Amino acid sequence: MKKRHAAKALISLTLYCLLFSLPASVSAHAYVVASSPGENEVLKEAPAQVSITFNEPIEQAFHSIQVTDPSGQQATAGESRMDDANSARLIADLRPELPDGIYTVNYKVLSSDGHTVTGTFPFIIGDAAAAAHNPAAANQPGSSQGQDWPKLSLLLLRWLQYSGLAIYIGVLLFHLLLWPYRRSNAESAARRRQNHPYALAKSPVWQRSKQLLILSLLLAAAGIGLSLPQQTASDAGVPWSQAWNPAWIKDTLSLTSFGKAWIAEMILLLILAGLTTILIIFTKKQNRLAADLTAAAALLATLGILLAKSFIGHAAAANGRSIAITMNFLHQASSFLWLGGLLSLALLLPAAAGATRSSSGSRSQIYWEAIRRFSILAAGCVAILLCSGVYAGLLHIPTWYALLHSNYGLILLAKSGLTLVMLALGLSAFMRGRRQTRPLGRGVWIEFVTGLIVLILAAVLSNMPTALSSPGPIQLKAVTADGYHISVQVSPNTVGENRFEVTALDREQEPLNGIEQITLTLASLDMDMGTIELVIPGKNGSIPLSGNTIVTMGGSWRLHVHILLSSLDTVDSSFTFQVGNK
Repeated sequence: MKKRHAAKALISLTLYCLLFSLPASVSAHAYVVASSPGENEVLKEAPAQVSITFNEPIEQAFHSIQVTDPSGQQATAGESRMDDANSARLIADLRPELPDGIYTVNYKVLSSDGHTVTGTFPFIIGDAAAAAHNPAAANQPGSSQGQDWPKLSLLLLRWLQYSGLAIYIGVLLFHLLLWPYRRSNAESAARRRQNHPYALAKSPVWQRSKQLLILSLLLAAAGIGLSLPQQTASDAGVPWSQAWNPAWIKDTLSLTSFGKAWIAEMILLLILAGLTTILIIFTKKQNRLAADLTAAAALLATLGILLAKSFIGHAAAANGRSIAITMNFLHQASSFLWLGGLLSLALLLPAAAGATRSSSGSRSQIYWEAIRRFSILAAGCVAILLCSGVYAGLLHIPTWYALLHSNYGLILLAKSGLTLVMLALGLSAFMRGRRQTRPLGRGVWIEFVTGLIVLILAAVLSNMPTALSSPGPIQLKAVTADGYHISVQVSPNTVGENRFEVTALDREQEPLNGIEQITLTLASLDMDMGTIELVIPGKNGSIPLSGNTIVTMGGSWRLHVHILLSSLDTVDSSFTFQVGNK
């Protein structure tokens, strides 16, 4: 009965999380919402400067605006600078007395989630017709977009860091939670002290644990330490050999979100090194209480590293930043607890069970008790992973089309599929633990390797544009208070010209007759830039009715549908939708 109530409580908690953790919106990297001069704008006189305004504050380092004149020479006077009054606005001064012709603006910034955003747009000074025939215009650079796929060096460093943290967490979990040294009240105190992992200071299990702790610290230190020059090279757009420039390193540390998180991670890593040394000393002295407290402090410090990492990436760019960061941290923490526990079962449990064997059957009881404890831990981790994973999916993937057609969506599907494989293997181990049949074998290693692949895919997802940049065609549906059914299909639903197809049905869900005209009014929710209006005349009861108009920027938009009937009655409905940037 207790197990049944626990299962019901776990299901209820999961449903509660799914219902009450609906995400706020998040941008798919920064994008331009306004510029002066505007794209393709024709100016009678040369401007004094170029300014670009983004939808969110940008990082204060590694930004640039380069303007080339008709002859291909630089037209800027000095480097770009941030607007003191608006951290989302970048400015570059221009040289005086610029000649007429076509000018090309190339910009590069770091968005608030730490990713590079680049782009290009032209403007014209003087006679537009004459500029169009300028031969130099053919040599202007095209538009440039950031890479969707992270570099191999970044994935390698993430693998080192993630592997190190997973191993470290696994060893601590084994000694603090999974190993049942307090198996029975009837067991003598002397026997319990002998079974305590820290009492086995000279045993193979502790020697292996100590080696794993040191190895994991080295892996994590390599991953975290080398991530600084790797990020600097990525932000500055230079090879690794040039990323050690002290000025660039300083800018990365002091002016970017990554730098602040990296400093916190390094401090916590140094604390971990100290706590590990203290843990080894207390274990050698067989001071059980001090060793337990030190191990618990080390586990908290490790989780602190994961928390610091949650302050960079896509979660940092969400409007509901606090809840997004919290869910991201919970997702990472549950993943590492699950993966670390698996590793401890594979590497430490067989040796520990053998070391404490005193009579026939004793090893078996300890062995299966450890598996039972891990199964409970894994169930909690699965519930958290489910809640946080659904939240992240709703946050970053606006449509089913985006899930099935974007790189981000396809990788997320692969990650979810491998997680289900891990869950199936975990359920198999749980059933064996309940029946106490054959011991865990290669299934644990398969589950662990699968978990490592899942973490690598998570690293890929955190370093590529989300599916919000390419939501694809969408269909919006609503039922008005009077019972009319309105649907609007938007295609291709990206910046530029889009087709809006409106279908209106009456209360009996039959085509609505007597439509004189339909007026669509679009307004950006990201900034005040006026409205875009599209009027679609009625066609003798023909349904659907469609028309084309240009959507000037990506992001969140509100669409209001106003239908005028021949009876002079009106039908109104409003929608909110996401427009892609590409």
